[in-house]
Amino acid sequence: MKVIGNSDIGKVRETNEDAFRFGKYDDGSVWAVVCDGMGGASGGRLASSIAADMVSRKIEKSYNRSMSGVSIENMLLSAITTANVTVFDRSSVDSGLKGMGTTIVACVVKGKTACIAHVGDSRAYIISGNSIKQITKDHSLVQEMLDKGQITKEQFDNHPIKNIITRALGVDEEIEIDFDYIDVNENDVIILCSDGLSGFVRPERILEIYNNNEFESLCDVLIAAANESGGRDNITAVAVKC
Repeated sequence: MKVIGNSDIGKVRETNEDAFRFGKYDDGSVWAVVCDGMGGASGGRLASSIAADMVSRKIEKSYNRSMSGVSIENMLLSAITTANVTVFDRSSVDSGLKGMGTTIVACVVKGKTACIAHVGDSRAYIISGNSIKQITKDHSLVQEMLDKGQITKEQFDNHPIKNIITRALGVDEEIEIDFDYIDVNENDVIILCSDGLSGFVRPERILEIYNNNEFESLCDVLIAAANESGGRDNITAVAVKC
């Protein structure tokens, strides 16, 4: 397995409030984390950095090659829960950081299974064969509107309040985390990204870019595509090739 990643400030923001980490275990399994901070330039950057660092350290320290899928799930949920309390406590004692938080999407790919946990609207996609599928469901106001049939998919894609999320790490003392198990095959690709990518580059365009570029340059080309579409947010992409 291979894992790559990159992040860019975009064309509008003055700071990059995204954070990402990734790595590979001795048994060939891989892990990755993407966070997108919120709460002002300093708060958002701090929240995403704390979360990415804490979760990645837990993933690196706790993993062993004999772990089952359930054990990996528990590891990820524990890591994200701990990071949530840490970010929440930090904002509670510093009025200048009040309200800071971050999205998170994290995965461990072991054998033929990808274990994916997320909070917020940072996404995970899987490319398999010549198709792309969104794995995660956004925790956002427009996603709730779509689920209730109040808006169409086209309206969802272009909605002016698409960036309003309903769940984030560090905002409340307790956190609800979504978790998915995905079966993967050789040469499948999992992409984790912040909404600076998913909000400006449609899934079919992501697939087209993948089909026309070497894997090693995939994240860079995806980020360039988001910038070409306006670059109105920080952009982060991590890709795992199974």
